Amino acid sequence: MKKHLATAVFVRVSHTALTLGVPATLLVKKTELRSALIDGENLLYGVLYVILLLTSLTFYHIACAVDPGYVPDTYKVIANNDDSDDEDDLNDDDSEHGKMVKTKPRYCDYCEIDQPMRSRHCEDCGHCVRKFDHHCPWLETCVGERNHKIFWLFLLTKVAVIGWTLLIIFNAIVYKAAWNEWGYSNVLYIIDSLILVISGLVVIGLWGFHTYIMGTNITTWEMVSRRRITYLKYLDEDFNPFHEGYIKNILYFLCVCNERNWEIVYRKNVKMENSYQMV
Repeated sequence: MKKHLATAVFVRVSHTALTLGVPATLLVKKTELRSALIDGENLLYGVLYVILLLTSLTFYHIACAVDPGYVPDTYKVIANNDDSDDEDDLNDDDSEHGKMVKTKPRYCDYCEIDQPMRSRHCEDCGHCVRKFDHHCPWLETCVGERNHKIFWLFLLTKVAVIGWTLLIIFNAIVYKAAWNEWGYSNVLYIIDSLILVISGLVVIGLWGFHTYIMGTNITTWEMVSRRRITYLKYLDEDFNPFHEGYIKNILYFLCVCNERNWEIVYRKNVKMENSYQMV
């Protein structure tokens, strides 16, 4: 536990230092940011940049601190050595087509609970997480149902900060006839640019991927482990039982804070898919 806490503190302090450190270096050179904040030539420009920077950092720390969707102890069940009776299965019989949709909860031996659908036990966090997406080493916590939207907003604002900072650097580059003079005059900009480009490629890739995840209502874990997940492995590869339409998926992802009953969505969509296949 202490090791995990130490790692979390190190990762989050490092991210904060890097996020603030690169823009801080632009205040010691002749840049648009220095002119705006230090010289007061365009204060609105500087204030907007700082607001965006702090917004991104705030989203990051909220995503780190908020409960990602830990399944509470209310889901604990009494241990039973006998096999569960068939009557305990949460089944929905479509009598018209004879299709049985099985959504029996999976039992977690670590937490001793029946996992809600789309939940998974995270060994790093030591908890089962609702709508588990992945354990993020960048946050040093899980991304799940309760903090996924915050994580996406962090990535969105981070992309904007990186792009804006690169633009400031590009406009501040000092042009020299000789390469050695050019390199000496712009060494700080070169270092900052390398940091921003490398991190920017990662952030843009993650933001694009999680935008796709948001629109299709799928999770990273479900995409990677589909053939091993009980409620997905028997379905067609191209069928997503949680897809409710792109607009509805996005609205639920960004605007709804309550935890959803995914068993209901699953059974409804699977029954509908079975009906289409029988036609």
